[in-house]
Amino acid sequence: MRTAFPTATRQVRPFAPWRIVVWMVMLLAAGGFVVNGYASVVVAQSLAATSAEAAAGGPDGRIALAWAIGYALISFGTMVVALSTLRWATWARAAMRVIAILLLVWAGYTGFVLFGQWQQVGTVLGQPGLPADLVAMASHQHTIMLVVLLLKAVSIPLMAWLYWSLGSPAVRRQFSQLVL
Repeated sequence: MRTAFPTATRQVRPFAPWRIVVWMVMLLAAGGFVVNGYASVVVAQSLAATSAEAAAGGPDGRIALAWAIGYALISFGTMVVALSTLRWATWARAAMRVIAILLLVWAGYTGFVLFGQWQQVGTVLGQPGLPADLVAMASHQHTIMLVVLLLKAVSIPLMAWLYWSLGSPAVRRQFSQLVL
């Protein structure tokens, strides 16, 4: 039995592995947004509760507040761009390429700094006569630092690949297709 209405043929875009990486970027940005949004509230409350005399001589809490708010806003912007990229917004493809390069540079820089800290903790752990509880705590931190370094080492080529992939002609064509 035929219907009176013509059926529209639906174009389906092919599987795009870059979308998985964009999803991961969006989810990590969401985590950064939540953590730094909460941190900005906590820091703001501590600034309001701390007297000028108590804050004198210590680190400036306004810097921590500015960092937390800035990081939360950047994370929110990254979520917007990633979601727009997943929704095939043409403008978001170019913006996501910029974000991929910025994340690549950020991971490289912070990985370099973390590697130096990891080496310093390893040097301290090699010294004789340290209390057992300090060695246990520092060893745990040393392991966490190594895991983070490995994740950064994986993220650098992954962000480079995402940048390249979003600029490839095949992906650009996918963004220019109109899908109903």
